[in-house]
Amino acid sequence: MTTRNSAASHSPSILLILPYFGTLPSYAELFFRSCAENPTVNWLFITDQQLDERRLPRNVALKQMTFAAMKQSIDAVMGMQTALRTPYKLCDFKPAYGVIFAEEAKQFTFWGHCDMDLLFGDIRKFVTDDLLQRYDKLFIHAHLSLYRNCEEANNYYRLKAPGIWYRDVYASPKVRSFSEFKGINLLLRHHKIPFFRDDNYLADIDQHVHHFQSISPPNYKHQCFCWDKGRALKMFWDTDGCRSREYLYIHLQKRRMQRPSGALWERDAWYIAPHEFIAKHSDPSSPQEMDQLNQRNFLFDSKQLLYSSLWRVKWGISQTIDPWPRRA
Repeated sequence: MTTRNSAASHSPSILLILPYFGTLPSYAELFFRSCAENPTVNWLFITDQQLDERRLPRNVALKQMTFAAMKQSIDAVMGMQTALRTPYKLCDFKPAYGVIFAEEAKQFTFWGHCDMDLLFGDIRKFVTDDLLQRYDKLFIHAHLSLYRNCEEANNYYRLKAPGIWYRDVYASPKVRSFSEFKGINLLLRHHKIPFFRDDNYLADIDQHVHHFQSISPPNYKHQCFCWDKGRALKMFWDTDGCRSREYLYIHLQKRRMQRPSGALWERDAWYIAPHEFIAKHSDPSSPQEMDQLNQRNFLFDSKQLLYSSLWRVKWGISQTIDPWPRRA
């Protein structure tokens, strides 16, 4: 892959691989803006959408292909007929991207995968040279993980553990969370391979409540979120007034967001409200202003709790009827 990033850096190079098929999120331009503010990190964006590459940041390379072509390529690399029937099933293939996209990643020290329902902060502030030197695998979530681009780490997904084998996962049409807790994370633990995890680095927004709160503490009585000059922030009110906490990224957890009005992506800052983006002109002047930017909705919360409970019941039944395939 020919990188469009002209920024020189002595730090280990990073390529984040992001296939996305179908209509892009309403806030795609804000996502790409957050990528642009990290010029020493590169992205490979694979999509079936017709995009003008000239409108993408210099550090985002575009590869246009159909989902059918993607499956054909993956089957050839895996040496098997995979059950890759929907784009969402690609989640299980993420740990194998270092092999699937070996040609595109060959010039980078690290490769990784990420989702598109993110707004990145200052990546290098959190992903330091020290961490990249100490670990071959950083982070554990499907929405962002990094692997050292070497033979061993690129093939972690091929490891075996009781009840876990990648060929079983790839032969099943069901999404098996192989890129997270039911797959690669268990494999690494089973084989005693060290990896880095710190969920305090990320603002993983709880999708089961209307207002924005991160799954990992701390949360505050009065708080809101924003993207400000390349920083992903949780702003909160305490006895000293308005303060902020910085994150590697804010994960919107598939939340439906209104399309940003105007050319918001050209601005230097915006608030991230529960279902919309609002231009940021200044910091909140009071706890009440924060609350207006992060409103609660108890009816929404009650419905989400009900849907979540029903989903857990349905998921439990499906696992009983259609358990993971097992091999000796």
